[in-house]
Order: sequence, then C-alpha cells, then structure tokens
Amino acid sequence: MAVTTITQDSAALAAPSPSPRPSVTKAPRAYVIGMPIASAGLWMALLAPAIVVLAIKVSEITTPDTRAGALSLVAGVGAVVALLANPLIGRLSDRTTSRFGMRKPWIIGGSLVGLGALFLLGAAADVSGVLVAWIVAQLGFNAALAALVATLPDQAAPQERGRLSGLIGMTLSIGLVSGAYFAQLFENAFQMAIVPGIVGTAVAIGFAFTFKDRVLTEKPAPLNLKEVLGSFHFNPRIHPGLGWAWLTKFMVYVGYCAALLYLPYFFADQLHVAEESIASLVFQATLVSSAGTVVTSLAGGWISDRIGKRKALVIASALIMMTGLIIIATSSSTDQVMVGQAIVGLGLGCFGAVDVALIADLLPGTQTENAKTFGVFNIAQALPQSLVPAVAFPVIALGGYTALFLGGAVVGIIGAVLVTRIKGVK
Repeated sequence: MAVTTITQDSAALAAPSPSPRPSVTKAPRAYVIGMPIASAGLWMALLAPAIVVLAIKVSEITTPDTRAGALSLVAGVGAVVALLANPLIGRLSDRTTSRFGMRKPWIIGGSLVGLGALFLLGAAADVSGVLVAWIVAQLGFNAALAALVATLPDQAAPQERGRLSGLIGMTLSIGLVSGAYFAQLFENAFQMAIVPGIVGTAVAIGFAFTFKDRVLTEKPAPLNLKEVLGSFHFNPRIHPGLGWAWLTKFMVYVGYCAALLYLPYFFADQLHVAEESIASLVFQATLVSSAGTVVTSLAGGWISDRIGKRKALVIASALIMMTGLIIIATSSSTDQVMVGQAIVGLGLGCFGAVDVALIADLLPGTQTENAKTFGVFNIAQALPQSLVPAVAFPVIALGGYTALFLGGAVVGIIGAVLVTRIKGVK
C-alpha cells in the first residue's frame, strides 16, 4: 500500500508511519474567527427551511388534515439524505487531492449546490417539488458542513479544541435564531428560504479563501464497495469510547429534535396560536434559546479545557436540555414555552461545545480519517431528524405533542447516563 503524504499547503509535514499524523500548533487567528462564522452561516442556510420554511411551505400546498404527514415525509427523507451524505462526503474529503486542499472544494461546492436547491424549494408548487429540493439542499449543505468540521483537528491543537468547540457549538443556535429572524421578516416561503441561504453561502465561501488547507500530494487508491460502506461506521470494539459517545449524542438529539421539528405545530394545535403569529413566536423561542446557548457554549468549552474534564459537563448539559423539554411538553402558555426554550438553550450550548471536544479527544491517533469520523458522528445528529418524524405522527395521534416531547426527554436522559461508559477520557 502506498504511503499517503499529507502537507499543509506546500510545506511538507513529517510522515514517520504509513498513516501520518499532521503536526498541529496553535490555530491561526483568522481561522479562530472565521470558522465559527462560516459554521453559523451554513447552519442558518440549512436550518431556516428546517424550522420554519418547510412547515409554512407544506401548509401552503396541503390541507390541515394532511400537513403533519407531509412534513414528516419531507423532513424524514431529508434527514436520511443528510445521514448518508455527511459521512460519505467526509470520507471523500479525506481523500481529496485538489491543489486547493482537502476541505475547500467541498465547502465551496456544497454551499453553492445547497443555495441552488433553496431557490427550487421556495418555488415548489407541490409536496414532491418540496421533497426533491430539500433532498438536494441537504446534500449540498451537509457536504460543506462535513468538510468544515473536519478542519478543527486539522488546524487546532488539542489544548485549544475545547475553546474552539465552544465557539463552534454556539453556531447551531446562532444559525437557528438567524434563520428564524429572516423568516419573520418576509411574508412568503420563497423569501424566507433564499435570503438566509444567500447570506450563509456567501459567508462560508468567503471563509474558504482565508485558511491554509491540508493537501494530499499522493493520490489514494480508488474506493471499493467495502470502503464506501465503511464510510458510515467505525468499529466500536476497536474504538469503544467513540461508540459510547456516538450513542450519547444520538439519544440526546432524539429528545432535542422532538421539540425542534414540531414547535410550529405545537403553537398552532396545542396552544391555538393564530397562524400569522407562528413565525414570530418561533423566532422569539429560538432567540431565547440561543441567548443561553451562546453563554454556555463559551463557558463550557473554556471550563472543559481548564479542568481537563469532558464527561461530567456532557452529562450535566444533557440533563439540563431534557429538563427544558419537559417544561415545554407541559406548557399551557407561550410564556412557559419560552422558559423551557431558555433552559434547553443553556444545556445545548454546553453540550455542543464539550461534545465536539470529547469526540476530537477520542479520535484515533493517525488522524487520517477525521472527516469520515466526524461524518459518522453527524449521523448521530441527523438520524433523529429522520426517526422522530417516522414515529411522531402515531405518537401525536395517540397522546398529542405532550407525549412526543416527554418521550423524547426520557430518551435524552438515558443517553446522558451512557457517557459514563466512556473510558480513557475524563
């Protein structure tokens, strides 16, 4: 087997073994500033449709009796596409030999494909059109996100990953609130979709031109079917810590997605909010949640670096999230929902920050498949978006949104406990 030589642009790095590990020093200031901004932009472009536009668009082209089922179909299929695309494209990124780098082509190309799909989504006239557009959008933006996240272990040394992970962790919530903000500014789904998409794509592409990417100078052997299928998993027997970390992340996001995907319909059907007020309320809810997320993302990442411990913070933050979800599930007013959202945000910020740092600490020492491994972990975040819609419709029919949210909270609490099984990391 040929040795794969990895360089940082034109400067060769040491390659003492067949699976070289690139030397990483302190991350450049431009990267520390630009990477979280690019991440927030991509999340905004992707999440604006997910939390507001899809629900509104589906409502425009369906009836009240069929809209929940149609939204479950679109959101569920889109999540499956994200689930498959992220790790596969992550592996392709690890093997990309472009002279521009391993990550830049995917960040730029994926962002542009995703933006084009948002134009199709906004103009769709039926459920099938919405479905196709959302599939392409998930493909494009997940390609960009997979490559973007893989730059963290490429560019940052272990002792600063908690701080950087804290910055990255808060970008999901910033993307949420930014997308909701843009959505409530406009009156139709087309504008709600494309404006955040244009802004987010521009930010991500701008960042791609600011950092020195890793470059493969020797072309890897072609992928075979076994290696392609290997893009979607790692061996938990060889890497048990990664296995338990994956399961924890998956179960926590099951709980989180239960409320995230169905919050607009909770306002409409459970609290009887007028339809014209829903977009504004979703924006307020995400704003409240994001306020807490920003604070705890920065604090959680910094604290985990200072004390050198990740697991306790992961457990505590997940339990805080589930407490907020229980409050939302039992809400009888929009004010109570806002309280629950604030608590969810406090937990989500710390969880997102420390979880990424924990995964980076558990990566195999060779670091030749960072994007692939992060892609497999993105399955843990994307799969609930598919599974929750699959079970939500019958659960809502039997017990309403309260049953859906409480069930999600129970799953998330179990996931928090499982992090104690991880060995080798404090």
